[in-house]
Amino acid sequence: MTGQTERPPWRFAIDVGGTFTDCIGVSPSGEVRVFKTLSSGQTKGIVGDLIDQRTIADSARCHDPNQFWDGATLRFGGCYQSFVVERHDAATGWITLTEALPESASAGCPYELSTGDEAPLLGIRYLLGLAASDPLPPCEVRLGTTRGTNALLERRGAKVGLVTTRGFADLLLIGDQARPHLFDLTIRKPVPLTHCVLEIDERLAADGAVLRSLDVDSARVGLQDLYQAGVESLAIVLLHAYRHPAHERQLGELAREIGFREVVLSHEVSPTIKIVPRAESTVLDAYLNPVLREYVQRIEAGLHLRGTGTFARPVLNRDEKWDGQMCPSRDDDNSLLLMTSSGGLVSADRFSGKESVLSGPAGGAIGFSTTATRAGYSRSIGFDMGGTSTDVSRFDGRFELESESRKAGVRIATPTLAIETVAAGGGSLCGFDGVKLTVGPASAGAEPGPACYGRGGPLTITDCNLHLGRIIAQRFPFPLDAEAAESRLRELADSHDHPLQLQGA
Repeated sequence: MTGQTERPPWRFAIDVGGTFTDCIGVSPSGEVRVFKTLSSGQTKGIVGDLIDQRTIADSARCHDPNQFWDGATLRFGGCYQSFVVERHDAATGWITLTEALPESASAGCPYELSTGDEAPLLGIRYLLGLAASDPLPPCEVRLGTTRGTNALLERRGAKVGLVTTRGFADLLLIGDQARPHLFDLTIRKPVPLTHCVLEIDERLAADGAVLRSLDVDSARVGLQDLYQAGVESLAIVLLHAYRHPAHERQLGELAREIGFREVVLSHEVSPTIKIVPRAESTVLDAYLNPVLREYVQRIEAGLHLRGTGTFARPVLNRDEKWDGQMCPSRDDDNSLLLMTSSGGLVSADRFSGKESVLSGPAGGAIGFSTTATRAGYSRSIGFDMGGTSTDVSRFDGRFELESESRKAGVRIATPTLAIETVAAGGGSLCGFDGVKLTVGPASAGAEPGPACYGRGGPLTITDCNLHLGRIIAQRFPFPLDAEAAESRLRELADSHDHPLQLQGA
C-alpha cells in the first residue's frame, strides 16, 4: 500500500473489565509497555500543592507523557464543576487550567481527569506518549471485553421485543422444561431477556409449505406499536425459519423500514432445528448487540478518525451494505480484532452479542494456559476475579469447548470455552437482606466505583478487602479513601435490628 510504513506496526493487547482496563503495547522493536486505567477512562489523583489560582501540582503527573492532558476535563472531588486543562507539564507535574480554581480546592483534594476517550484509546495514547491532538501511528489492536458479560449479569442490555409465530408467545417462558435440580422444592424460573412479545399471523410447514400467509399489514401495525413503545432491538424467531427463512426476511425488511436499527433474524444467528435454543440465542444477540456496537463504534472512531467527529465506516445493520466511500482521514493501516467466547479473534463487523458473553474471560483462559504451558505445566486451573464477575476454568493440554452453555440463567447455543462465571467481583455490591449478607450481582463498576474510590460509591468487595488489610493501598493505581470504605461498612452494620459486628484487619 502506498505510504505504508516499512516497519511493523505497534501491537496492542487490551483487556476491558468492568472496573479496570489493562493495556499491553509492543513496539516495532519489541519493547513491551504496560498501562492500567479505570474502564470509565477517568484518571484519579490528589492535589499535592496549589501553585497559583489556576495551577495545581501532582507528582503523579510527572510520570505521564508531556502535554498528555492538554484539553482534558478536570473535576475536583465533591465539586461537580468541570474545568478544562490548558497545559500539562510533565517535568513539574503542574496542571494549568483555563479558569480560576474553586475555593474548595486545596492540597490533598482528590480530582479526576478525563480526555473523553474510551479506556482502550486512552491506554494506546498513553503508551505511545501522544497528546490528544496527535494522530495515531499504524497499529494492530486485539481487544477482549466483559461489556457483554457484565450487561448480561446485571441485566443492562437493550429493550428487546420478541417477534414470533402466533401461538408461541410463551415460548421462552415454557422453555424446554429442564429441571437441573430435580428435587429442589424452591424452583426459580429464569426471567426472559425480552421486554415484550409480538405474535405474527404466519405459519410455514417443516417442508416449507405455506400453511398461513404472512399478514404484512397486521405485522406492520404491531411493529409500529413496538417502535412507539420504545423497543430498541428486535429478535425475530419464526417456526421452521432455520430452513425456510422467507417470512423472517420479510419481517426484517419491514422492521428496518419502520426504523428499528437492530434487527436480529434467528436463521442468521442460529440456523438449528430446535426453536427454543434458537430463540434464546437470537434474543441474547438482540439484547447485547446495541450495547456492544455503540462501544465498538467509538473504539473504531478513535482508531481511524481521530479528531474528525465522523465515522469512515459506520456500524451497519446485518442486511445493509457499505457503499465503499471513506472519509479521507481514515487510516487503513490500523486494525481492530475482538476476542470471542470461543477464544478466537474476529473483525469488529463480525462481533456479536452471543459471541461476546465470554470475550474477556476467554482471553484470560488463553493467557493462563499459555503461561502455564511455557512454565512446564501441562495441566492448570485459572481463577480470574474481575470487577463484576469471577471466572474459573481448567486446561489439561487442550481447550474444552461447549457447543451449548448456560450463563447467568441464559442458554447460549454457540461454541464457547468451558468457563464457569459467577457475579462476584471486586466491584460487586455488598448488602444485608435481613437474614444474610449478600454479594452481587449488581456492581459499582468504574463509575462511581467502590466507596474507597472517593466518588460516593456503594460498599463492595474491594472496600471489604481494603478494610481487612488484603489490599495494599500504596500499590494501588490511584489513592484510596479508607475512611469512605469504613463509613459504608458502619452504615451496613448499624442499619438493622440486630447490628453486625464490625472488625478491622
